Amino acid sequence: MKKKNDSRGLISIPKTLIIMILIVTALVALTYFELHRYEDGILDVCATQQDSYVQLVIDQINLKENRTDEEIIESILSTLDSSSNRYWTFSKDQTMLYVKDALETNRYQALTANSYYTTDSSMGFIQGLQLNKVKHSRIFLDNKEYIASGALFEYEGEQYRICLLTNTTVLLDNNKFLGSKMELIIIFVVVYSAVFILPLVLVILNNMNKKKVFSTEDDLKTANRTIEDLNERLVRDEIYDNRKNLFSFSALQTFVDEYRNEPKAFPISFIAYRYAKDETVSGFYGKNCVLLGKRDIKFYDGANHLALILSVKCTNTQARAITKHMTADANLLIVETATNRIGLKPALARVLKAMGDPVILDSAPTGKVMRPDSRTEQRYRTIED
Repeated sequence: MKKKNDSRGLISIPKTLIIMILIVTALVALTYFELHRYEDGILDVCATQQDSYVQLVIDQINLKENRTDEEIIESILSTLDSSSNRYWTFSKDQTMLYVKDALETNRYQALTANSYYTTDSSMGFIQGLQLNKVKHSRIFLDNKEYIASGALFEYEGEQYRICLLTNTTVLLDNNKFLGSKMELIIIFVVVYSAVFILPLVLVILNNMNKKKVFSTEDDLKTANRTIEDLNERLVRDEIYDNRKNLFSFSALQTFVDEYRNEPKAFPISFIAYRYAKDETVSGFYGKNCVLLGKRDIKFYDGANHLALILSVKCTNTQARAITKHMTADANLLIVETATNRIGLKPALARVLKAMGDPVILDSAPTGKVMRPDSRTEQRYRTIED
């Protein structure tokens, strides 16, 4: 039951963890998509600038007439910067006239353009070039991605294709761009870590506080039960505290029946007195209230001036020691001790016989509490008691 109560109001950490994983995964996917869009935007800007550069070279070629192919290559294309990551291609019809530099040109000079642009993306780009209109596209060559800008133009009655290819890694590995990208990634990692960790921390703190509340409630319930038990015990002790209470003989059999089923109560001793007519029951028990403890249950019969003490866990020797210290105007009639339940009834019978077989009225209220005079009893109490 306690476990069930503790689960009320608690947030499931595994479920929260799964939800946060799904949320962060969605955010990471969205960030990945946006970073690619960011890269595409950068490449698109570079491609537009590259288109302008290609158009500028075409205009430069058209400035002077009657140039041969070799003159165009030597005076213009060979003077432009080129490398493995950024270079020019120049072709007429299907013949490759220039690729990157003189060395590469010699390798492809006897081949057609289709032999150089072997991939689907590059072939589609070359075949889609339009006359006097520069366009760009992202193509793959030799397992590398390039931004290709090119156009189809006429010179001296011949159609030429000119292209500028730039490896995308050159642009994306630029220090400033790469630095900005890393800063964005770091920011995203920090933010997503906070998004992932903070709710879990809040859930754990919430559960801890809830458990403290449950624990406090349980402690309060336990304390209340303990207080109730103590109150019951105090009430019970107030009623049955043998040092304060007297019982009529009608309650005797009730105590005997109760202790008959309590083996730990034995040995049980009976001590019977007859006090003088001038002595009162308050005087008799009041003078000996310090001597008699909680295990000594006191009975009296006012009509016959009889007093009986039932002492729990009291041996015959201890019972006789009590009689030696009793101070009152009374005569000791008998001391009997029962060591077990079998001997309890015979011991009681001998005591009652020694007391003259007093008549115990069944109609009398069983267990009715009779208190001795408190002033008489208090007179004989000590501070230690």
